[in-house]
Amino acid sequence: MDMRVAESLIETGFSEERERIMQVRYTVFVEEQGVPESLENDEKDPLCRHALLMMDDRPVATGRLEGDGHIGRIAVIRSLRGKGLGSRIVTFLEAKAKARGLHRVYLGAQLQAIAFYEKLGYRAYGPEFMDAGIAHRYMEKAI
Repeated sequence: MDMRVAESLIETGFSEERERIMQVRYTVFVEEQGVPESLENDEKDPLCRHALLMMDDRPVATGRLEGDGHIGRIAVIRSLRGKGLGSRIVTFLEAKAKARGLHRVYLGAQLQAIAFYEKLGYRAYGPEFMDAGIAHRYMEKAI
């Protein structure tokens, strides 16, 4: 029996895929990490380009890119972490930033995710800061 998974990684606007994007983000940030729902949906979403990874028509990972190169809201459903999906979302968004003529991307990484981003070539800078009650550091990468 063929057990291949139908998979697609797309770039989209928030209005086109809001429900699927928020399904992943709500599961990861609100349910798992305790981020207040009111903080998870902000005024930047409609201004960003979003990456959405689907497996068998199910949204499993997402992230967004702001116009200035800020990458954020990287989220992967727990059962699929450690399989390279987060890396695929980040590198996909980096490619979109580079195509826009940007030479640098940056993000606010949760402290527990710093090693993940370092493996992708990011370096931390500045002091720790709190965002939605979770400790973060800024990280950047030349592209």
